[in-house]
Amino acid sequence: MMTKIVTVKHIRYLLTGALLLAARTLPAQQASIFSNGFARVVDGEKSWYIDPSGKKAFDQLLAMYHPVTATPADENGHSLVVPDKELTMLLVASNGKTGIVGNNGKWVLPAEYDTIEMKWKTYLVLRRDGKMTYADTYGKLLLPMQFEDAGILDDQHFDVKTGSKWGIYSTAENKLLIPAVYESFDYCGGCGRKGDYLFAQKNGKWGIIDFNNNILIPFEYEHEHYFMRSDNWVMSLKKNGQDVTINLQNKKEYAAPEYTDMTITNNGSLRARKNGKYGLVGEDGTLIADFIYEDITDAYDEQGYGPYLRITQNGKTGILREDGKVIIPPVYEGDVVAAGEYFIIPVNGNYNLADSTGKKLLSKDYTAITLMDKRSATPLFKLKQKALYGFYNPATGRLTGPAFFDIDGTDVTAPGMELLEVSYREMYGLYSTSGEQVLPVEYKKVEGLAPGLAAVKKETGAGVYDILHKKMLIPAIYYNVGISSVDTSLLIATRKEDYTEAFFNFKGVKVPAPKEKRLPPVAKSRLLEKKIAGSEYPLYGYTDSNGKIIIAPIYDRLLVEKNGRGFLAQKGSEFTVLNAAGKPVSEQAFDDVMLEEAPGYGVTDVQYSFPLLCRTGDNLQYLTAEGTFLPLKVNGVVAFSPYGIYGIPELQ
Repeated sequence: MMTKIVTVKHIRYLLTGALLLAARTLPAQQASIFSNGFARVVDGEKSWYIDPSGKKAFDQLLAMYHPVTATPADENGHSLVVPDKELTMLLVASNGKTGIVGNNGKWVLPAEYDTIEMKWKTYLVLRRDGKMTYADTYGKLLLPMQFEDAGILDDQHFDVKTGSKWGIYSTAENKLLIPAVYESFDYCGGCGRKGDYLFAQKNGKWGIIDFNNNILIPFEYEHEHYFMRSDNWVMSLKKNGQDVTINLQNKKEYAAPEYTDMTITNNGSLRARKNGKYGLVGEDGTLIADFIYEDITDAYDEQGYGPYLRITQNGKTGILREDGKVIIPPVYEGDVVAAGEYFIIPVNGNYNLADSTGKKLLSKDYTAITLMDKRSATPLFKLKQKALYGFYNPATGRLTGPAFFDIDGTDVTAPGMELLEVSYREMYGLYSTSGEQVLPVEYKKVEGLAPGLAAVKKETGAGVYDILHKKMLIPAIYYNVGISSVDTSLLIATRKEDYTEAFFNFKGVKVPAPKEKRLPPVAKSRLLEKKIAGSEYPLYGYTDSNGKIIIAPIYDRLLVEKNGRGFLAQKGSEFTVLNAAGKPVSEQAFDDVMLEEAPGYGVTDVQYSFPLLCRTGDNLQYLTAEGTFLPLKVNGVVAFSPYGIYGIPELQ
C-alpha cells in the first residue's frame, strides 16, 4: 500500500493560516478566519466585518471587553467586580456610529451612538447628538437619552444636567427626584455607608439638601471635595474662607476661634478643643464629655477598635466610654490600652489588667501584658515576667504563671477546647486556653493530625498523642506518623528499622493494611492508529468512548476539534472537514484550512469554529457546519485584528 508521507512542511502549510498567506503579496480581496462570531474582509483600502451568514455586520472593530457584575457593597462600602469570561463584547463602528455586539452575534447596543466609553469598569457612557446616558456593561440603559451631562452618585442616583442646571435622577423610580435648578452637586459615593443627603450649589454658594429636595443646611458656604463623610458631621464646608464643622442633627457650627483642632473619632464623635481643653460631641449633637481634658485619643493599638477612648487629665490617663462614662479615672502615668472589654494599665513601670468596671484582675504586676489573639471571641492575655511568659484567661479567671520561653497558637485542634503551644528550652507542649495542661512540655515537635490527635516527636521517634484522653495513642518510636492516604480513617506509622508501615485506627488499635481503592478506568474517545507494512508512518482513525470506530484509519493525520465540532483529516496533500459523527461536512477536499493557532508537530487536537475558511487553489471560501458555502470568495488571508501585533484594545 502506497502512503504519501505527511511532512512537517505539510503540517505547517495546514496550520499556519493567516501567518503563512499574509506573508505573500496581498491580492485585491482577503478575509480572516471567524473569531468572536465575526470575520474581517478587506478589499483594497476598504474593510468590514461579516457575520456567520456572510452579511455585513459592521465596519470597524474598536475594542473588546468582558461584561461585569458588581457584588452588593459590604458594610464598608466595598464591592467586588466579577467579569463574565464566557461573554465577550465588541465595541464596533458602522456608518460613522458606534455600538456594541456580543460574540454570540446579539446586538447589545445598536450602532447609533457618537461615542461609547467605559467608566470605572462598571458603566458605559453613551453620547449622541449632544446628549448622554449610562448603561451597564451588558448594555442595559440606566437613564433616558435626554441629558447634556450626567454623573454617578450611587447605583440608583445620578446627577443630570439640563441646559445649564443640574438635578437628580432616580433609576429606581425612573424620574427626576430633584428638579434641575442647581449649579452643581457633590456626594460621598465612596463612604462606607451611603449618605442620605447631597451637597448642592445655588447662586454660587453651597448648602446641603436631602433626596426629597429639603434644605438641611442653607446656601451660604464654600465647598471642596475633601473630608467627605456620610454621617451627621459635615467637615468639607467653609464660611468666608474659614473651615467649619457642622452637625446635621442640631445644625450647630463648630469653628475657630471657639473650637479648634477638630477631628472625628472612630466612634463618630467630634473631638474638639475649647478654651485649651478637649471634649466630645456625639453624632447626634449632644455633649458627651465636657471640655476638661488635656487630650482625648484612641485607646486601642493599631488593629483594635471599640467603644473606648483614652483621656488625659493633669498628666494622667484613664478610659472614657463613647457614651461619656468614665470607666477608669485618669490616675495612671503612661498610656492605658483598651483590649476588648479589658484594659492594660501601667503600674510603676510594670503592667496590670482591669475590667470594664476599673477593677484590677491580677494579684501582681508584670513586665509586659499583651492581647494574644485580637480575632478570638475569648480574649487571652500573654503575661511576661523577665524572660518567661504565662497567660491569663479573664473569662475563667485562671492564671498560668510565667514558665515558658514562648506561647503561641497551634494547628492542633480538639473538640470543645482551644489550644496553645508552649515552649521551654526547645521543647514543646500544649495547654488549653482555660489553663489546663493537655500535653507535657517534653516534645521536640508537635503538629495537628486530626481533631483530638497530635503528631509528636521525641528523641526516641515519632508517635501520636490523644489530646482528650491525655495519653499516647501510638508510642513515639517510629520514623514518622500521619494519616493514611489510602484510607483517611486510619493512622500510618513508618518503622525506623526497615521503613515498613503499620496501620492503626483512631483508638490506637493496630489493624491490617488497607487495600488501595482503584477506580475503574474512564472510557475515553481516542485516536486509532494503524501500522502500514513497509512504511514508518501509520494511518489514523478515531473511536468513541465505547471503542466503536467512527472514523476508519485511512488518514495520514487526524486533528480533533477540542469542543466536539468535528475533525480535520489529511490524506496526501488534501484536507477533509469531518463533523462530530466522522462524516464529511462537504464532499469537497481542500488544499488548506485556516486556523487561528497552529498546533506543533505531534499535537492531535485543534480549535476552530464554523464558518471555516478553506482554500482550493488560489481561492478561499467559508464552509458552514451544514456543508454549504457562503457566497463570498476571496484570494488571500488577513488577520482578524486590524491592529497587528498589538491585538485588539481592551475597553477600560
